[in-house]
Amino acid sequence: MNKLKQFITARRVSLGLILLLAGLMYLSTIIPQVIDSAPENIEAWRRGHSGLAGLVDVCHLHSIYAQPWFAAIILFAALALGVSSYDQLVVVRKKVVSTGVASADELAAGIPEQLLRSVAGCHHYRFLSAGGDGQLKFGRCPWGYYGNLLLHTGLALVITVSLYVALTYRQGALILVEGEQRDGRQPWNVSEQGLLATPLKLPGVIRLDRVRVRFDDKKQPVEVFSDLSIGTASGQFKTLSASINRIQNYHGMRIYHSAQYGNAFSVTITDTNGVVHTETISAQQPVSLTKAGYSDEFRVSWSPYLLSAKYFADADKKTMSSANPELVLRLTQGNREIARTTLTKERPGTLGEYRVQLSGVARWSKLIFVENSGMPLVFSGFAIIMLGGLLQYLTPPRELIGIRQPDGRYHVYWKALSFREFFMEERDGMTAELKKGVA
Repeated sequence: MNKLKQFITARRVSLGLILLLAGLMYLSTIIPQVIDSAPENIEAWRRGHSGLAGLVDVCHLHSIYAQPWFAAIILFAALALGVSSYDQLVVVRKKVVSTGVASADELAAGIPEQLLRSVAGCHHYRFLSAGGDGQLKFGRCPWGYYGNLLLHTGLALVITVSLYVALTYRQGALILVEGEQRDGRQPWNVSEQGLLATPLKLPGVIRLDRVRVRFDDKKQPVEVFSDLSIGTASGQFKTLSASINRIQNYHGMRIYHSAQYGNAFSVTITDTNGVVHTETISAQQPVSLTKAGYSDEFRVSWSPYLLSAKYFADADKKTMSSANPELVLRLTQGNREIARTTLTKERPGTLGEYRVQLSGVARWSKLIFVENSGMPLVFSGFAIIMLGGLLQYLTPPRELIGIRQPDGRYHVYWKALSFREFFMEERDGMTAELKKGVA
């Protein structure tokens, strides 16, 4: 048991687990995650990192936080830091009452108790303990003893609560076009949950009423708002406005606005037999008048080829909020382009053997609904870590120890637990006062 405890609390193990968790969190920013990434971004990443695709699939690295092995790592880290925090508490209790002078500087000998107490008080050293053999201990900044304990406790709290969050969180993403609504019987576009959680359900009927995009003087998008209506149990609707910088709360859920939004195009396709097909193509918002926004590349029932699109905000290249965007459609097979056409509302086109017409344009956005608890405790843990760091490095404790001699006087010792050189003037001042008092 002792060997297991020594292994768990070894500094290299604890530090390694913390670095591993930090590395996984960083990895989740490099490898696109399913819940908050567009499918085309995931596919583009996989094409650019084809050598890693097998490892990513085996370890499910596109949804790191929902994996059992991620929860197991957090559990092991929480156990290690919990035991380490208890050990730190034992160490602190011993340090507060310890009168060991092995590493201390001797200041003076033959000092009366009254003089020792007087000099200690003048230099803001508080009385800490008295040993059974008459030893006296005074300390300055005694709260510095608790710095390392708070660091370990804060880390343990953050890791433990993170484990709870990882096991119980639920989230789902909706991609909606203006006017579209979903209810609890319809699935999320993407969803995931912790090992101990059931899938998240929609809080009611959700309708996307309007998407508003604000542009700056350089005609670049700076803010997007999605106006929602959520049906209540009474049949009424509550309206909310979500944006990237404004998280909304509804019945314990947090609603995040993704950076994925743009225009959705309703396109009518007519084949050579006169059969009409309709496709709705959602493309990402362009970032300027001269740059296009792109859609996914996807399969269609009426052609053996893949269909993809890009669009420019304005066919005339004048305004980002134009009612006349320019849509470019492509049919591809692998890296080979089979056909291409350009459409506007007034100008139909031909895509290979198909006649195509742009019949409608509306805005779309992606919204992420998250339900979890415990995050305030995570931030509390970070606050405890910061407090521990401040105490550890800005308030190192100093000790003044009196060892009683047979004649009732004291040998006086001083030591600083860290940064000793910074307090030499303080030590020398007390030495001078003690010696002056018995001169």
